[in-house]
Amino acid sequence: MNVNRLLGILAILLLTAANALYAQKPVKVKGVQGRWQVSDDITLKQAEERAFMEAKKAALQKAGVMENVWSVFGQITQEDGQELHEAYSQMNVLAIGGMVNVTNKKVEEVWDTDTRSLYKVVTIDAEVRKEDKSDSSYALEVKGVETLYREGDVFHCKLTIHGTDSYLKFFWFDSNGGALLYPNSYEPNTLLKAGKEYAIPFSNAVDYRMEKQHGKESEKINMMMVATKEDIPFTKEVTYQNVLEWVYSIPAVQRCAFYDMVLIK
Repeated sequence: MNVNRLLGILAILLLTAANALYAQKPVKVKGVQGRWQVSDDITLKQAEERAFMEAKKAALQKAGVMENVWSVFGQITQEDGQELHEAYSQMNVLAIGGMVNVTNKKVEEVWDTDTRSLYKVVTIDAEVRKEDKSDSSYALEVKGVETLYREGDVFHCKLTIHGTDSYLKFFWFDSNGGALLYPNSYEPNTLLKAGKEYAIPFSNAVDYRMEKQHGKESEKINMMMVATKEDIPFTKEVTYQNVLEWVYSIPAVQRCAFYDMVLIK
């Protein structure tokens, strides 16, 4: 298998972690707001969705839940700015959706005289619940990922899963979409032994060759590896949203992950 035309893209993942939420009881919050500006690129509906997401984040903050933000910045241009916003919105909503139970919601359109801009404002009452605890002994260690590759280089790395025998999914994203690099037709889905170091790719029949888009000086690539204690298949089209829906449908105690970005010059 050859991976060609690996293009830059941005992914922002908001990973939420609960912190000291009065034992296991939900925390009730009232009147928290989020807002988002309407623009040529953002419709009223999109602004409302993102304002709703911001209100959920505000509910987490008001309830005392600490937010842990992990970012990967790919190449952002004026043309793909909309895609940036979509990734931001989708990933944040997926990450926090299970923690915030909205009991009341009010939506308004507000004109800001200072900025002369229209905003969608969403006000909510909600119950915030603690996220599932993760398994602190369960970790995915990846070595050998370089920050910079030359065009024509072959990507390889080594990984070790600590804690439990596991199954692996390896996703690689570009601006045309994404790909599930492992498992594949040459490398079947296999239970990986805990504590054993494996080389990626697993087979000599597979290589991941780094190539830039024609005419570009550099490319930034986002990758994601997810280990699970059970064999949980991924069957949908490989998009950021579908992958994250799959990831967050798995209890935190049953999964661990590795994220990184590489540059091709």
